[in-house]
Amino acid sequence: MSSTLPLSRRLRRAAWVALFLGLWAPFKIAWEQKIAHEQDFLRYQSVTITRELRDQLGQGLTIGVLGGMRSIVADFIWVVNVTQAWEDEQWFKMDGLINLCTSLQPRAVTFWDVGGWQLAWNTSVSAAHDLKQPDVLRRLRASRFWIDKGLEIYQRGIENNPQSWRLWAHTGLLYQQRLQDYRTAAYYYQKTSELPDAPVFYERFPALMYGLAGDDQAAYAAWAALWQRLTPEQRTQMEHIPTPPDLVKIRHLEQKLFIPKEKRIFPK
Repeated sequence: MSSTLPLSRRLRRAAWVALFLGLWAPFKIAWEQKIAHEQDFLRYQSVTITRELRDQLGQGLTIGVLGGMRSIVADFIWVVNVTQAWEDEQWFKMDGLINLCTSLQPRAVTFWDVGGWQLAWNTSVSAAHDLKQPDVLRRLRASRFWIDKGLEIYQRGIENNPQSWRLWAHTGLLYQQRLQDYRTAAYYYQKTSELPDAPVFYERFPALMYGLAGDDQAAYAAWAALWQRLTPEQRTQMEHIPTPPDLVKIRHLEQKLFIPKEKRIFPK
């Protein structure tokens, strides 16, 4: 007696196998793609190796990045290429290289911090005094262009490193010194002071910025809030200083704003 299955039964079994594989394949492909994406994320720390990035790096440095040496490659580009572009005053090339380094190492605060400073200070000042451009208005426009480029670097740096007090503080410094936008500077200094590792002196900066902006009400509120956060021991130490600048500012604003004595910090 033959043990061979009937043809109809064999065809039915093959059809079920084909149906199972057809249904399973999409799930298997999606699962494998997700695993590959997670592996790339862990390997490159969220850096996507795009075609444009490969073109910028060249074959040799791309191999280095793919080999897990992103930090070394980024440092090499910064030390050699960015420095050379700065010495040659090739500002657009330097801007592209700074962005390349921040793309390779988005968690490296130094690239964002020094890159923003190079563009918003060094490059913009150089553009403002570029004697090759006789048109003063064009020089001023070029200077503002590079300030905005530096600001963009700082803001993207904050997006990638929101806990970096240095990036928040230096963005505030840019608004203060380069744009004279003291209200916005006060916002960034306030965010700086709220971060755990920030130097304590940044707590005074929002009040100082509101004062420069001419907003006496906001300045007094900021000084008062700062005073309220002091411990009794700290207040006693401040009061024993012959002419403590913070207390002088608070007393001056209380008089200038006609704050009722019963609501003043220093009614006497």
